[in-house]
Amino acid sequence: MITPPLRSPIRSGRAGRAATPLAVVPILAVFVVVAPAIWQPPARGGSMAGEPTTPDAIATAVDRATAWLAAAQQADGSWGSGGFRGSAAVTAQGVMALVAAGSTPSSGRHADAVARGVDYLAACAGPDGLVAGSEDAAHGPMYGHIFATTALAEVYGETDDDGGLSTILAAARDLLARTQSAAGGWRYRPVRGDADLSVTAAALVALRGLHNAGIAVDEPTVDRAVAFVTALQNPDGGFRYLDAAGPSGSPRTAAAVFALLVAGRDGDAVDRGFRWLDEHPILPGAADGYSLYGLAYESAARWRRQGRDGAVAGWSGWYATTAARLLAVQRPDGAWQDPSCPEYGTAAAVTVLCMPRATVPLFEAERERTP
Repeated sequence: MITPPLRSPIRSGRAGRAATPLAVVPILAVFVVVAPAIWQPPARGGSMAGEPTTPDAIATAVDRATAWLAAAQQADGSWGSGGFRGSAAVTAQGVMALVAAGSTPSSGRHADAVARGVDYLAACAGPDGLVAGSEDAAHGPMYGHIFATTALAEVYGETDDDGGLSTILAAARDLLARTQSAAGGWRYRPVRGDADLSVTAAALVALRGLHNAGIAVDEPTVDRAVAFVTALQNPDGGFRYLDAAGPSGSPRTAAAVFALLVAGRDGDAVDRGFRWLDEHPILPGAADGYSLYGLAYESAARWRRQGRDGAVAGWSGWYATTAARLLAVQRPDGAWQDPSCPEYGTAAAVTVLCMPRATVPLFEAERERTP
């Protein structure tokens, strides 16, 4: 039994493949609305590009970035370099970025790269349900498992599955259920132990992705995870990392807000989280090292909430500011730098810039996906 807030008439595995494909929304039709042609970025955030951020400039930045990602893919289909080479987590983010930019495993400019990434993730699935590659640099395999589960669930309806991928997804779900901590969350390793907000928020997103793909999700698992995330909200509206007292942080607040939204818990906690983010903006290149991670979550959360019901003004202002800041720090080769590896940073930045293209059903508000 899945929790009622997750129910929606959305794409559901192979049956939903023809009904609700990953349609590509024309870029200019969207960006003309959400990204004003003339934009002067605010002084806060440091040095910005002097030229306005136009729809064409954003499209060019995305094209350069996705070309860089395709070229950076390893021979085995994975993404990642340095300590993150062979990481299922980074590979999953590469897959999601190219899907956000308009490709699927079977269509689009980078279809081959997406298909090879999906094949690598499927090959990372073990007999116990854990989907992981080389994840030591991330302190353990759970980020890899969770991000891979999300990516595989997202492309499931676009693959010619003979039962293999559905089996992998069901086993991945079962691993999440049996490793959930007593408090309701997850951490770095697939054991019942302690938990943190970042891994738990990602797991909630994965559970929503599984549900979207037609893989049944257990209601109590979702409820316990939601309760864990909600309990980590501080009085100021931001979210802390662990159950013990700690400071609020913008990247993890963005992750928490998006997780609550996809779990169907849009309410006071989400409102307070957005207010914290308004007062503590995430800036590309921030010294904390989690800025692109945070912006990827924040863009998904704001698009899901503010990109619906005609609330275009709230979204367009945030997007224009963020796009200008991202373009200002894009490397000459088309990538973005990140403390983990440029493959992850580039994938996160592409996800942000492509959010208005509405190619990823997981990011869309439920009302917008209703036929």
